[in-house]
Amino acid sequence: MRKQKMPNGGDTRPPIEGRKVTSVFRATKQGPHYRPGNVRTTLLLMRVFWQWFINMPTMLKMRKAYKLRKKNRKAGDDISVIFYSDNLDELNGISNSLRSVVPYLRAQGKKVQLWGNAFNTRVCGVVEDHYVVLFPRAASMEQLGYADSELAIPQLSYVLRFLKRYPADLMELETPSPGAWLVGLAARIIGVRVISHYRTDVPNYTRSLVKEAWMRRYVLWLMRVFYQNTAPVISPCEAYREILENEIKMKTKDIKVLPRGIPLENFCFPLSGGVPKAGWVSSDLKVYPTFLYVGRISAEKNIAFLERLWREFCKENGKAELVFVGHGWYLDTLKEHLEDHSNVRFEGVKTGKELAEFYANASFFLFPSGTDTFGNVVVESIASGTPVLVTDKGGPKDIVNNAKEKCGWVLPFDDLGEWKKQLNKCCETFGTPEYQQMREHCVEHSKNYTLEKMTAAQWDFFKSIL
Repeated sequence: MRKQKMPNGGDTRPPIEGRKVTSVFRATKQGPHYRPGNVRTTLLLMRVFWQWFINMPTMLKMRKAYKLRKKNRKAGDDISVIFYSDNLDELNGISNSLRSVVPYLRAQGKKVQLWGNAFNTRVCGVVEDHYVVLFPRAASMEQLGYADSELAIPQLSYVLRFLKRYPADLMELETPSPGAWLVGLAARIIGVRVISHYRTDVPNYTRSLVKEAWMRRYVLWLMRVFYQNTAPVISPCEAYREILENEIKMKTKDIKVLPRGIPLENFCFPLSGGVPKAGWVSSDLKVYPTFLYVGRISAEKNIAFLERLWREFCKENGKAELVFVGHGWYLDTLKEHLEDHSNVRFEGVKTGKELAEFYANASFFLFPSGTDTFGNVVVESIASGTPVLVTDKGGPKDIVNNAKEKCGWVLPFDDLGEWKKQLNKCCETFGTPEYQQMREHCVEHSKNYTLEKMTAAQWDFFKSIL
């Protein structure tokens, strides 16, 4: 490792707010970057096996050292944990969540590290903010249906050097990616306990994005092999415990439900004064509600349904505004389909304070997805005092259903009539004392999803399985 000499670590992308390159790896030849394709995924698997094969002597040597380390451990020694995810060098829910959790744990004195892969636009691997290690790539491929996202595998020799320099007791794999297969298998050979976290509903994503039936069956088979060999698996909600049991064929005893947490302080709004949200000011100077969507704008998020819903809603009620915050492969199509609606705005990707302001200024939050395992954006919304509308599929429904007082609505997935009816009710409720009370209930309920509660439960679980 050496100090940074290239701006942003040599990355050709615009810098992501809040992330700073603090050191870079020595320049090395990075592997190829492939276009997306079902058959081409086998090229990544071949490189996984090659990386594993050529580094086997090193892994076997390290296995002896790790056995000796375990033997010499003393009672009371704290554990060391690595979180590994192949999409840390992107802007997404998994990356944002881990980049909040890990520094919080480090601030509590825990021995934790966050590892991933450098994006294909970087000339070499980097370290960001002194704790996020993005290893040089051995190969990568664009993810089908995901804008600005990729499947990647790291150069295993660098991972092994770090495992030697920073010994770990446990590794949590965040996604069932080729990189996680490679790093997880290497860690198991060395002697590190490996578990996984069900953060992505891969079976449902595959059904949404992949046409070929054989590919869907193949992906499902890979998921079963991956999760059954990285047990116990952490599920963020009860809804996905059922999916893990029924589709992935996990045993109940191998699933642990641990709800996630977010840095609530980044999304709070002042409740004093009871002033209703401003909403959307129309041409006749009247104030109407603003509906907000935040997230990836792509097929698996059910954006096409939201598009149809808004068109139907506006046939009878044009006194509202819809704002999209995010980016995705469906964005251009969405803009084209809604270009005749002046009450629709597209704001692009927002982070930090700008994003918090969109949540705080919205009247209601729309989230029609049925594939999210938790829904960080839903917690961010209620922490901002913005009631939410979610579907009865996936993790977000648990957030709403678990509230003691009403903070939103759980609506039937893809039911245009029920969603349209609820949008009209929202317009009627907006600005009333009932609406203001719901905002207060939202903020109060969001306190169940603090980083403090989440990380305490997570660390106790880690210690129990070791």
